[in-house]
Amino acid sequence: MSDTTLKSKFLMLQEALRKLSIIHKKSKKEFLEDFLISDTAIRNLQVSIESISDIGNYLLKRNSDTIPQTRVEIFQLLCRHGYLPNEMEDVLIEMARFRNLIVHRYDSIKLEMVYSILQEQLSFLKEVAVIMSDKIGGI
Repeated sequence: MSDTTLKSKFLMLQEALRKLSIIHKKSKKEFLEDFLISDTAIRNLQVSIESISDIGNYLLKRNSDTIPQTRVEIFQLLCRHGYLPNEMEDVLIEMARFRNLIVHRYDSIKLEMVYSILQEQLSFLKEVAVIMSDKIGGI
């Protein structure tokens, strides 16, 4: 991955987190009743998770011989190699699985679950983004 692509991934991540921060303030009723809000949340959660895993994959490839095969494996290795705190691993794995649900099993997405993830995990995703930016060198 080139430096330009890496910066682009970080910019996409920052923009997705910014949009999610706006949606985070919406009531559950607004979220469930307005497809523009819920669809925007779903898309930006996907972009956030994919950006984090792409950046993580870059870190792993840059600094080790290990080549992860899945997003779950990327997150496991990031924690095991000290790029992210070990206590983040379980939530990151759940985020990877949620991303897979969005992409592959979109017909089984429950908006209540999406709202819950947004409310409970947005600060977590922001924290991961900050840590990864620091590991890369403050991009």
